[in-house]
Amino acid sequence: MLFSSYEFMLFFLPAVLAGYFLLGRVAGKMAAHFWLVAASLLFYGWFKPWYLWIILSSVIVNYAFVWKIERLPAGGALRKALFALGILFNLALIGYYKYADFLLANCNALLKTDFPALHVLLPLGISFFTFQQISCVVDAYKGVRLANLGFVNYALFVTFFPQLVAGPIVHHQEMMPQFDRPESLKPDWRHLNCGLHLLAVGLFKKLVIADQVAIWAARGFDSPDPLTFFQAWFVALAYMMQLYFDFSGYCDMAMGLGKMFNINLPINFNSPYRATDIQDFWQRWHITLGRFMSHYVYFPLGGSRHGLFRTCLNLLATFLVSGLWHGAGWTYVLWGGMHGVALVLHRLWNAAGFSMHRRLGRALTFLFFLFSLVLFRSSTVDHAVRIWRSLFDFSNMSYETIRVLVRPDFSLHASILLIAALTVICLTCKNAVKLSISFRPTWVRLAETVFLLTWSILTMARISPFIYFNF
Repeated sequence: MLFSSYEFMLFFLPAVLAGYFLLGRVAGKMAAHFWLVAASLLFYGWFKPWYLWIILSSVIVNYAFVWKIERLPAGGALRKALFALGILFNLALIGYYKYADFLLANCNALLKTDFPALHVLLPLGISFFTFQQISCVVDAYKGVRLANLGFVNYALFVTFFPQLVAGPIVHHQEMMPQFDRPESLKPDWRHLNCGLHLLAVGLFKKLVIADQVAIWAARGFDSPDPLTFFQAWFVALAYMMQLYFDFSGYCDMAMGLGKMFNINLPINFNSPYRATDIQDFWQRWHITLGRFMSHYVYFPLGGSRHGLFRTCLNLLATFLVSGLWHGAGWTYVLWGGMHGVALVLHRLWNAAGFSMHRRLGRALTFLFFLFSLVLFRSSTVDHAVRIWRSLFDFSNMSYETIRVLVRPDFSLHASILLIAALTVICLTCKNAVKLSISFRPTWVRLAETVFLLTWSILTMARISPFIYFNF
C-alpha cells in the first residue's frame, strides 16, 4: 500500500488512527500496540501477501537472538556465537533477496560459468527493517539493553508502517520509549493538525511535483539517441528535482504520519542541496542511513582514530558499502565510490588548512551531486558516460531540442521555468520539517492543508512508487 493512494488516505489511515486511540482508551496499551502491529503488517502485505512471511520470520528470529543474547554473560562463547549467527542471518537474508542475481551475473562474467539467474523479487523495505534489527543485535551484544523488550513492542518498533518501507532507519532507543508513554495513546489535536499538514505537503511534493518531472527525466535517460547540450542539462536537473521532491515528500509524509500517532520520527532530510561541502551534504541527505553507516561500518573499521591515511580508507570503504546498499549494480557501487573519493578529498583539503567561500562550496557540491546522479540513474556505466559527454557537447546549442522531452500540453518555456523555480526553491526555501517545528493550527494552515490535499488527491490516478522503495 502506498501513502499516495485512495485506499490509504480514505480508508486505512482513518481506521487505524481511530482503532489505535479507541483501543488505547478502553483496552490499554498492549491492545493498541497489537492493533498497530496488525495494521502495519496489512499495510506491508497489501500488494504481495507473501512478503509477510519474510518480515515475520525476520522479526521472530531477530527477537529470539536479542532476547537470548541479553540473558547470557558477557564474553561467553555462546553469546559470541549467537551474535555471529544473528549478524549472519540478517546479512544472508538481505544478500539473497537483494544481491543473489547480481553475484551470479558477476560470477558468470568473471569465471565464464553459466549459472541461471534466480530472478529473486526484492521485498519492499528489506534493507530498512534488516538494518534496524542488525542494530538491535549489535547493541544487545554490547550490553545496551532494549527498553521494554516484549515481543509486541519489538514487532511494533520494526513494523511501524510510517517508516517501514523507506525509512527513516530508526533506533530502538529513540522509538520504543515513545511507544511506552501513556500520552502516546491519547489523541493530541496539535499533533494531528501538524501531522496532517506534513502529510499534505509530502503528498503534493510527490504527486504534483516529483511525478511530473519524472516523465521528463525518464524520456531523457531512456532515450536511445544521444542528448544535446541543453537536453542533457535539462534531464539531469529534472532527475535531481525528481529525487529531491520524491524523497523529501516521503520523509515529510513519514514524519507527519508518525506525529499523528504522537511519535516523533528522526529527521532524515534537511535541505541537502543547500550544503556547502560534501560532508555537510551527507549530514543532510538520508541522515539516518549516514548515522547507521557511521556507527556500524565506519567506526568498527577504525573511524578516524588511526591517522589520516586509515581514515581516508575507512571513508572510501564506508561509501562503497553505502553505494551497494542503494542497489545491486556497478553503477551504484561506483556512485558510492565517487562520494567516498569526494569525502577523502574534502578531508585532505581540510587537513592541509585550505578553505573555500561558502557560495562557491555550495555551487561545487550541487554540481558534483548532479554529475553523480547521472551515474545513479543510468542503466549502465557506458550510458552515464554518454550523458556526461552530452553535458559538455557544444555542437548543438539550441534549447528548442528540449521540446521533445516535455508533454505536448506543457509548453517548452513553462517546463524550463518550472525546473529553474524548483531549483531555486531547493536552494533557498525552508523545508517542511523546519516549518513544522513552529507549527500553529490556524485557519491559514487549515486552508493550505485542504488545498494541498485536494490537489494531490485529484492526481492520485497516475501515482508511481517512491524511488527509495527500490532500496
